[in-house]
Amino acid sequence: MTRSPRVAIIGAGIEGASAAFYLAHKHAVVAELFDPDPYSGASQVAAGMLAPVAEAVYGEEGLLEIMLEAARDWIGLDATLRDSFGLDCGYRGGGSLLVAVGPNDAAEVERTWRFYRKLGLDARIFQKAELAELEPQLSPDISMGIYAKIDNQVDNRAAHRSLISASRTLGVTLTNSRVTEISPEHNGWRVQPEIGSARHFDKVVVAAGVRAGEIEGLPGFVSSVLRPIRGQVIRLAASEIAPAPSLVIRSLWQGRGIYVVGRKSGEVVIGASAEEVGFDPTRRARTTYELLRDAFRVLPGLGEMHLEEINVGYRPGTPDNAPLLGEIDDGLILDLGHFRHGILLASVTGKWIADEVVSPGRNQAIKAFDPARFAKSRGGGNVS
Repeated sequence: MTRSPRVAIIGAGIEGASAAFYLAHKHAVVAELFDPDPYSGASQVAAGMLAPVAEAVYGEEGLLEIMLEAARDWIGLDATLRDSFGLDCGYRGGGSLLVAVGPNDAAEVERTWRFYRKLGLDARIFQKAELAELEPQLSPDISMGIYAKIDNQVDNRAAHRSLISASRTLGVTLTNSRVTEISPEHNGWRVQPEIGSARHFDKVVVAAGVRAGEIEGLPGFVSSVLRPIRGQVIRLAASEIAPAPSLVIRSLWQGRGIYVVGRKSGEVVIGASAEEVGFDPTRRARTTYELLRDAFRVLPGLGEMHLEEINVGYRPGTPDNAPLLGEIDDGLILDLGHFRHGILLASVTGKWIADEVVSPGRNQAIKAFDPARFAKSRGGGNVS
């Protein structure tokens, strides 16, 4: 009988946690998660939208199929975590709305609808009266919008915790240490944590987010390809006089886009800015004002809610806004660069990465996101 590989997963964000869960649950593989602070980073700042239609944009049509598959897979993943482990991801259906605030924005929303139709997506334009029935919290000034039924949400923090908890129940070890260096050695990889001695693993999955390039021993192209896109997110608490919206709401006002996500718990998440300013953790007063101002135009009742948090996180971007998935050396696998789709894609990329660990090269879909598309042009395609 072939021995299951012993696997190190570097990074316990939602992508690393998902890979660990699928390795343990689907393949019964022994895995160890390395992360100095698992419950931090982009997985904690995100809004948890599972919105393949709302997130479909010009120039990124190649991501559409994986986003649609991921949205469907979350239904099963949520059921498994709930029924088999007693864990709640905060999954909420109902769909999404993209609404226009002004007349120029209405024209842009109509163009977006035509784009959705061209892609074959199930989306419908609703007028003012229909919108009021769908989402009573909307401002009466909103005259039209696009409804997409497939777009839903999870509570990103609850989903992340659930994946780590289920993984540990299945035997995955969580080691609270950063990995500083990896290097190939006979029949596997030497993994050096910041705390403790080096250990041997048969295979290594790198899911360390936008800072993965800081790990010594990775090919140079990893650090040159990944870049942080700073986002600021606001969290409010609904009340009896100001209930949370039931749908995922996205809006356009004077060309600026925001989203508002209402949880079953009463939490409301507003976001998100996108700035190419490096690792700047500043919570900017102007950004906070602009996000709240634009959100109030769409959902006036938000102004009566309690301000709970203002968060800053860094989306891991790549030159083509698509992830880096797959093996780059014998037993060294990347799970990086999910940009603004990290929560959505976790349901499917975690499964793909687990399959790649156990049966390299058998999954054909993962090849569309092969990191080798950047390795040749930027150098450092092999570490051995």
